[in-house]
Amino acid sequence: MTLEDLWGSLADIEAKSGMKCGRSGGCNADCCRPSLMGGEPGVTRPEIELVNSFLAKHQGFRFYEAGRDSCKFLGKNGRCRIYAVRPIDCRVHFCKDDSLASQSNRDVSNLVGEYHSRHEALFMETELIDSFRFSGEP
Repeated sequence: MTLEDLWGSLADIEAKSGMKCGRSGGCNADCCRPSLMGGEPGVTRPEIELVNSFLAKHQGFRFYEAGRDSCKFLGKNGRCRIYAVRPIDCRVHFCKDDSLASQSNRDVSNLVGEYHSRHEALFMETELIDSFRFSGEP
């Protein structure tokens, strides 16, 4: 299973299950602010390569548009600026409620677990998204 296959399968599961942000006021991208959430998504080498390829097509990409307390890819408008190639950790996080905790979904967990077990060496090299320097990042 390729990363793109995984993304497609995750999208299917999420659509069928009706998963969406459970925040009372709707999504406000607070989960994209590690200082609020207390966590940071990881990225694997294949994800890094896809993000870097995306960035190469978007010359002059501005990192930290929403500020240093936010994900480096969050725009001023509160939207992910690399949404099409966002990492698995971001794809599977749907706030359960106003606590920012992620909703659990057994099908999602099983699928991601199966993908990671098939690509264990890559998974073991996961880096935190904010710790990694992407192409063009100052």
